[in-house]
Amino acid sequence: MFNLLRVLEQFLRFIGCLLLALQYGRLLPRQMISQLHIAGVSSLVLICISALFIGLVFAFQMYIVLEGFGSLPQLSQVVAFGLFRELSPVVTGLLVAGRVGSTLAAELGQMKQAEQIDSLLMWGINSYAYLMWPRLLALLIVTPILVLAFDAISIYAAWFYAVTLHGMESQIFWTPLVFGSIYFEVDVLYGMYKAVFFGGWIGVMSLYQGAFVERGSSGIAKASTQAVVLSSAGVLMLDYVLSQFLY
Repeated sequence: MFNLLRVLEQFLRFIGCLLLALQYGRLLPRQMISQLHIAGVSSLVLICISALFIGLVFAFQMYIVLEGFGSLPQLSQVVAFGLFRELSPVVTGLLVAGRVGSTLAAELGQMKQAEQIDSLLMWGINSYAYLMWPRLLALLIVTPILVLAFDAISIYAAWFYAVTLHGMESQIFWTPLVFGSIYFEVDVLYGMYKAVFFGGWIGVMSLYQGAFVERGSSGIAKASTQAVVLSSAGVLMLDYVLSQFLY
């Protein structure tokens, strides 16, 4: 119980320092570009591959179900509903947690152990403003963009499965999606809203684990593992909470 309270106090102190750092000047463009590349561009291939196969698998499963009910013309609506609202933001969040969250925790943990963060303090540089906010903002920016890329690739993968592999008319696939659902744009936007919260959660938890890393070589490994576990669990919990408020 005492350890839990100590960790909670430490985390709240970290959040307070992070918010107070907003008063320290502007962000350097070079830092932001570098972090956007690390968080976004480096994750794009993984996101594209995952979206491709998830779109194919989901279309395959829904094709079998809808064919049994004689409702194949509604395939695109059903696939888009599941992908845009849930699968796309959640899977993207989990992939970003594994790909970027572990990297942030290990990178910051290594800086902490090498006393580079303490060196910044000696020079009067706020480490939260200089090191942590560019990384956090990069996740807030790129996660919704990655979700949008996931949406596009997965729905085209579903189109490929239905039209190319099963001979469905392309117009039959697209018409219900574009003209038959008034919630199409809303579903896409809601998925991006979720992604902003997921990116913020992943960034905060990963940076916290790196900032309070334990000493020793095993400390960085432990911080990276905890960052991925806590970020992934938080994504799933946030998904449920946000779904209750958004829909």
